[in-house]
Amino acid sequence: MHSDPSMWTVHVGLTQQLVHGAQSLAVEQIIYHARYRPKGLDYDVALMKLAVSLVFNGTGPICLPNHGEDFVEGTMCWISGWGATEADETSLVLHSATVPLLSTKTCNQPEVYRGLISSWMICAGYLEGGVDSCQDSLLLGPVKSSLQS
Repeated sequence: MHSDPSMWTVHVGLTQQLVHGAQSLAVEQIIYHARYRPKGLDYDVALMKLAVSLVFNGTGPICLPNHGEDFVEGTMCWISGWGATEADETSLVLHSATVPLLSTKTCNQPEVYRGLISSWMICAGYLEGGVDSCQDSLLLGPVKSSLQS
């Protein structure tokens, strides 16, 4: 992980890598969750303060859940990212999918994630495999609930 903000650039409005025209913004500061520890997976989230204001031209912010909001098993969520595909190569095209939220109990079954999912994590995908947001980095990116507007 790069904790130096100068090592990061935020690209906005891209659906394909290597395409010109998207906004590219420098990161001024990275704000980690107070309980994040590099050797664990809990609280693995950070905010990036941009060096300049972002202009929303055909793009918009994603809605995040409120503190204490319940995630109901089966709720459909949208995931997106550039992660590895079947060939274990990073995609040049942004992938997206709709997947159901799964309970921590379901995800911690021996045949699924073997107890690795804590109460601080969100688990979503299909038990039969194929599409999720963390298995071998298939899709990394925001998870947006259909309940959010």
